[in-house]
Amino acid sequence: MVAAGTELDYAALLRRVDHGTAFLAARGIGPGVTVGLTIRNEVEHLVASLALFALGTRQITLASHDQPKMRRDLADRAGVTHRLIDDPADDDGDDAVLAWPQGDAPAETIPTIPPTSAEGRLFLQTSGTTGRTNILEFSESQIGLQAERHADYAGERLLRLAAIEHNNSKRHRLYALWNGGTNIFFDSREADLIGFVRDRRVSCLDISRMHAEGLPHLKGADQLAALKIRTGGSAVPWPTRAAIEQAVSRNLYVRYAASETGAIAMALPGEHDADECSGRPVAGVEIRIVDSTGADLPPGEVGRIGIRAPGMVERYHDNAEQTAARFRDGWFYPGDVGYRRADGQIVVQGRADEMIVMNGLNIFPKEIEAVLESHPEVRYAAALAIESRIHGDIPVAAVELSGEASDAAVTGAELTRWAHPLLGLRAPKRIVIVPALPRNSQGKVMKRDLIPLFEAKRPRL
Repeated sequence: MVAAGTELDYAALLRRVDHGTAFLAARGIGPGVTVGLTIRNEVEHLVASLALFALGTRQITLASHDQPKMRRDLADRAGVTHRLIDDPADDDGDDAVLAWPQGDAPAETIPTIPPTSAEGRLFLQTSGTTGRTNILEFSESQIGLQAERHADYAGERLLRLAAIEHNNSKRHRLYALWNGGTNIFFDSREADLIGFVRDRRVSCLDISRMHAEGLPHLKGADQLAALKIRTGGSAVPWPTRAAIEQAVSRNLYVRYAASETGAIAMALPGEHDADECSGRPVAGVEIRIVDSTGADLPPGEVGRIGIRAPGMVERYHDNAEQTAARFRDGWFYPGDVGYRRADGQIVVQGRADEMIVMNGLNIFPKEIEAVLESHPEVRYAAALAIESRIHGDIPVAAVELSGEASDAAVTGAELTRWAHPLLGLRAPKRIVIVPALPRNSQGKVMKRDLIPLFEAKRPRL
C-alpha cells in the first residue's frame, strides 16, 4: 500500500493488522459484535477493516462525509455495538467509541490472537428505489468470490480517486489485496493528477464517470497512453469513451456492475461503439434477458436483465419488500432493461422504473441524455418523467453546462428547440439548466431531487 508518507509491503501490512487485532480483542471485539468505522485515513481504514475480518466481526462504514444523523440512522439499522474513529471530533463520549491506534507497534508487543472459526462480514449500502438506502451483508467468502473476477489486479498498481469511505472504493481495495496487487492512495492535496499517476507508477486508474468526463481535458493526459483506465458505475456515453481513447489511452475498460453482485460484464479495449455496450459477462457470471412473464428472450429483444453470480447476496438486510421484488429463484433482477447483441455484448438501456411512457410510447432516459450531451455546451444531462393525467408521463430534462459554456447565451428553451428534430416525439418538453446536477456520494445523479424543478411550472400538455 502506497500513500503520502507510508509504504507497506504485505509483511508490514500483516504486522499492522496483527497490532489492530490485538488492540480490538483486548477490548472485547469479536464474533457477535458489529463495528461502525469512521476512519478518514485510507490506509488505517483498510488495516482496521482487515483486523475486524480477522476477528470474525461485522463491520460497516459510517462515512465522515455523511451527516451525523445519517450515520446514527445507519448504525441503528445495522445494529452497531461499537464505533472506531480516528478523529477526536467524532467522539460523543459513548463508552462504545474506540480511538483506532494508528501506525505500527513493535512486533514483541503484539500478542498472538487465537484464530476464530467465525467469518467476518461486511455491510455495504446501495441506493433504494424509495429513497431509503438498502443494506447488503457480505461474508469474507463472498467478497473473495467477487475478487476472483478481478484477477488482473494481481500485477497492478491500482489508483481509485474516490476515497475508501465510499462503498465501491473499499470493495475494490479489498479485491486488490485479495489478488496481491498494490493499492495507491491519492493525496487530496495533490493538484496534478497526471504527475501523481506518473510519479507513483500507477498502472490502473479506476474512476467514476464524472472523472472520466474530465480526464481527456487535463494537461498532459496524452502521457498516460500505457495506462489501463477502468470506469463504470453509471452509463458511460460513447462520446466520453471516444474522447478517452483518442486523447488519453486506448486501454479503456467500461464495467457494468451492481452493488448486490459485484462485476457483471466488461467492455474491453476495441469493443466500444455507439451502442454504448457493457461488454460480455465476466467469468462465472450468468446474464438473462426476460419478458414480463419471466421467459427468456432471444438476442436483439429488449427485456429485464437478470444476473446470477458467485458471491452475490441473496437478500437485503432489513427490506423484505425489496428482497421479494429483486431476488427470485437464485437470480437478482436489478431493475435494468437491455438486450443481448448477436456478438454476445450486453447493451443496458436504462432502468425499468425510470422508463418514460408517454401515450403508450416507451422512452428511455438514456436516449434523451445521449442527444443532449452531444450538444457542445452541455456537460451532463438527466432526463426524467413528470406525471400527466392525460399522457401518462411527460419527458423533461435538466442539464449541467460545460465549464466553457457557463456564461454562454444558451437557454433551456433553445436546447428544447434544438433537441426536437433529433428526438421527435421523444424530445423533452421542457429543459432546465442547473449549476450542477445533484449527486450522491458515489457520483450517481439523484433524479428524484430534480422533480421539484418541474412541479412549479409543468409543461402544458
